[in-house]
Amino acid sequence: MNTFFHIAGTASLSLAVASATLAAPVWEIDFNKGLETARDGNRTVMVEFTGSDWCPPCKYLRSTILDSPEFANYAEKNKLVLVELDFPRTPGKISKELMKEREGIMRRYGVTGFPTVMLMDGTGAPYARIVGPTKTAPEYLEKLTKAQDLKNSLNGEIAAARKLSGSERAAALAKALEKVPAELQGYHKELIAEIMASDPEDRFGFGKKEKEARLMAQQSEMLEQFYLSQRGKIRGEELRKSREEAEKILSSPDLLPPIRLKLNKFISDSYALERNYPKSLEYLKSARDSDPGSKESARLQPWIENMEKIIAGEK
Repeated sequence: MNTFFHIAGTASLSLAVASATLAAPVWEIDFNKGLETARDGNRTVMVEFTGSDWCPPCKYLRSTILDSPEFANYAEKNKLVLVELDFPRTPGKISKELMKEREGIMRRYGVTGFPTVMLMDGTGAPYARIVGPTKTAPEYLEKLTKAQDLKNSLNGEIAAARKLSGSERAAALAKALEKVPAELQGYHKELIAEIMASDPEDRFGFGKKEKEARLMAQQSEMLEQFYLSQRGKIRGEELRKSREEAEKILSSPDLLPPIRLKLNKFISDSYALERNYPKSLEYLKSARDSDPGSKESARLQPWIENMEKIIAGEK
């Protein structure tokens, strides 16, 4: 009995030492190279969006979790391709060109806060998003494990669906895609194209969704260019002309609700700069009502209430 416990204890100690001395994982900083590596080896990409020199939760995630022996062991075991996309504020730490490239990736995946970690395949199709750190490394690894389990289940259902044909194939593939969080499903373009090819009547609505996604991408790019063209125009005649440009875009009947919301918010902000609070409130409400039920719409309600208090205080 003593010999058994001695051997077991020695084995446990050996595992602990091995874990503690495991080499730190290598983080790629080129997003496209990370995807290429994953495609070549059929591996998972883990992308970390971080602000390494200014974001406290990012620093905690890195020091407590991603630099831990437990994570190193997990990454090695699961053959993760690790990609770090850093958005530092220290002048000169990265080039303006690289920052612009990373901002484009951030917008593409709808990342709005740091740290955000996304797990995706080599085509860039994500199946999990983890926002913020957990208290301990084991808790974070549990989230990663659940995401990997989802991926394995998804791949299994897709493989089974591909043995079918016609509408049965389309139905099975569509059911598999439902495993992916709703906000990430649109990124699975190859799978969606496969569903559409087996669903010429668009019974599952992916053809319609695909058209909406293309239109959203076009309008988002248009809005980005509009913002850039209006940068720095915050006074007098320039501000009035900015509103006119925004109103002209708003007159388009094909404008999607999220874009309409942002343009109304832009006009509201411009009136607030002029201290024309009644007009600012009018456009804030228009922004809220442009995309009812959305998270962005809900976030505007406190702004509206605050503006109403400002106006009431002036009377």
